[in-house]
Amino acid sequence: MERIKKLLKWIVPLILGVLLFAWIYRRMDWISIKEIFQLGLRYEWMLAFMLIFIGGMVARGLRWQQLLEPVCPETETKTTTLAVFVAYAANLIFPRIGEVARCGLLKQYKQVSFTKALGTVLAERIIDLICLLIMVIVIVVFQLDVFRQFFTEYPDKANSLMKILFSWQLWAVLFALVLVIILLWRRLRKLPLFDKFNKGLEKLWLGMKSIKTLKRPWLFIFWSIFIWLSYFATFYIGQYFFNIPFGLGIIAMFTAHIMGSLGMVAPVQGGLGAWHFMVIYTMVLYGISETAAGAFALTVHGFNTILTLFFGLIAYLWLLLENKKSRAKKSEEAVKSN
Repeated sequence: MERIKKLLKWIVPLILGVLLFAWIYRRMDWISIKEIFQLGLRYEWMLAFMLIFIGGMVARGLRWQQLLEPVCPETETKTTTLAVFVAYAANLIFPRIGEVARCGLLKQYKQVSFTKALGTVLAERIIDLICLLIMVIVIVVFQLDVFRQFFTEYPDKANSLMKILFSWQLWAVLFALVLVIILLWRRLRKLPLFDKFNKGLEKLWLGMKSIKTLKRPWLFIFWSIFIWLSYFATFYIGQYFFNIPFGLGIIAMFTAHIMGSLGMVAPVQGGLGAWHFMVIYTMVLYGISETAAGAFALTVHGFNTILTLFFGLIAYLWLLLENKKSRAKKSEEAVKSN
């Protein structure tokens, strides 16, 4: 039964992502998309994409190390950074498992408290969510006329959105969810295992509070900005992969990037389908043809996925090799001491 649950957790998001992806691309003009690719790709820009991608991932590792230092001083920057690469690759296979995987790697290789490490990851995610929400608000404020024009031209989409937001079914589900959480919490508090659970929560909270005890808070802010800039830079230069002019400025591409980031929140592997939908129709909003936007989304997401899996595998093999060397060294020291 447990195996079936694990399988469903993996296969259901994958099916949803594939179906959404197929629904988006089924009406695309594949002949025109093929013609775009036949014009050739500009590999020098793809190399630049790869270098920025690596820089952004390393920055994530350096930022996470800052959160770990106050609560898990036994961690090392190299192991932390490699764990980040593995985590992002794992997320492409099993949604949201990467956060657990990287904490598990630190526990396995550096005997770090799993719960404390998970607390630092949650703190990191909260910071990223706040950054994303701020950028969404900025975009809506400065691009209000663009969105208004879009909903004026496509009133059916505006009506559909309003129906979803104000539907009694949505609010009933949210209310029921809150009620279930409250009732479960009251039941849990009465169980004998609650004390153990409570201690785990304390460790988790300790990890989350590590953001208050940062040694270099300004460096943490710098890495956070650098990470989001690297995400945007890879997205922005994606339009130069092709030998056709996109002509979108920084504001338009930034809007498409943020909308794509919202698509990544969807519970599917690597934002499959959801990211494509958000990016394509935001670019269409700015006058890019659906075909060109489809080719862009297909290439940028695909190349990013390949890089994530490739470097994730390299990082995992690196960690295995490091662990093997460490064990061999300890064995030699044990023999010498005897």
